Amino acid sequence: MKRHIFIPISTILLVTSGWGQDGHTVPAPAIGPELPYTEVLTPPTPVNNVQLPVTFSSDGERSNILSGSIQVGGGYNDNALVTPNDHIGNLSTVIVPRIEIRQNRERWSLDFAYSPGITINQNLGEQNQFAHSLSFTTNYRLSPHVSLQLRDNFAKTNNLFSGLFGSTAGPGPLQQSNSSVITPLADSTSNNTGLGLTYQFSASSLIGVSGNYYFVNYGSMANTPGAGGFIDSRSASAATFYAHRFSNRHWLGATYNFQQLMFDPGGRTTIHRILAFYSLTLGSHITLSLWAGPQYSTSFIGNVLVPLPSTGTLALPSQWSPAGGAMFEWQGSHTSLHAGYSQQISDGGGLAEAVTMQQGDAEIRRRLAARWTARVGGAYARNNPLHTVSATAPLQSFQANAGIEYRITDNLGANILYGRQQQRYEYALLPSATANQNRVWFSLSYVFARPLGR
Repeated sequence: MKRHIFIPISTILLVTSGWGQDGHTVPAPAIGPELPYTEVLTPPTPVNNVQLPVTFSSDGERSNILSGSIQVGGGYNDNALVTPNDHIGNLSTVIVPRIEIRQNRERWSLDFAYSPGITINQNLGEQNQFAHSLSFTTNYRLSPHVSLQLRDNFAKTNNLFSGLFGSTAGPGPLQQSNSSVITPLADSTSNNTGLGLTYQFSASSLIGVSGNYYFVNYGSMANTPGAGGFIDSRSASAATFYAHRFSNRHWLGATYNFQQLMFDPGGRTTIHRILAFYSLTLGSHITLSLWAGPQYSTSFIGNVLVPLPSTGTLALPSQWSPAGGAMFEWQGSHTSLHAGYSQQISDGGGLAEAVTMQQGDAEIRRRLAARWTARVGGAYARNNPLHTVSATAPLQSFQANAGIEYRITDNLGANILYGRQQQRYEYALLPSATANQNRVWFSLSYVFARPLGR
């Protein structure tokens, strides 16, 4: 199977630039000649390359700070191989240190976070792993009107605790790979890189261009030699947008997106999308965004999945289909909520080629007391193959999570998480992907934070 050797772009940049903070905007002080309009606008959610995790407004923005933590925990999965029968339970020990540096300067900001991890499995020793997670976001004001944003998210993991909440900034809603499929305990390497350039040509209008590239590669599955039938995927996309704000809280605009999905083994799918969007901001803590439009796709498959008379590729019928989504976010002092829905053509998450993915997800976080915090989340997804080849069929998946955290001291905390996952899907390359699993995880963590000089 084809493999990609990848060095995260953030590793290179850190050698030549300073440290910073992650916000999606750069501080507003004027640069050079005074601006006729002093407010620096942030692209609304549908065309923003960065999506932030669920946080409380009372937490405040942290900048010019070095923070770190170490987390030690144990988890149990009652069906680690995600099989319909003969479930194999697995007890794991996890050690996860983490370091993060945020800093603001007059013209730029940066947030860098790196977290290695050690996983030791009781019943699946061949899947013991040294994992990596890296995230990087920087903004730079090239001029008073022009801003550059660069983002990178890298992960090497075996999916042991995938889906149990996110804690770092990630790609925007239109740049994400398909993570709705529940895969067995298998090695995977993924990277998602985005670059955006915006030009604010009036007090209330923006235009911008962006590019995005991601790949997801799968290694061997536990107790199974080779890759176990998983399909590696890559995506390269480019987009442009126009956005106008009126009444200081309403955004209207449109975006065009070109994307090519590439699969190994298999073929490729090319997608053109034209989306109109609307975003409403109420105060500084509530945002509602909607987007919708047509998408046009063309697919080609090789003779790996479907027998062909020659070694060439088969062109499948082109088609029009709808795309769209909605997202609501609320950051309160004691309660935060995220809810979203999207429908668009995406990769098949390792078990198929191009699919039409319909996904809804929600997460709520509640501060019960000064030291107690609870979180509940869930997601439902339906993946319909874009073309019915090689006995493919729709896949439905459901995930639900709940957790509670207690701060023993300002630096020491404990948390327990529970996750339930299930899916229904028959696929020719695997015996069956109809399965469910329950996961429980308990951990202790120590955190620290130190200010950085300006």
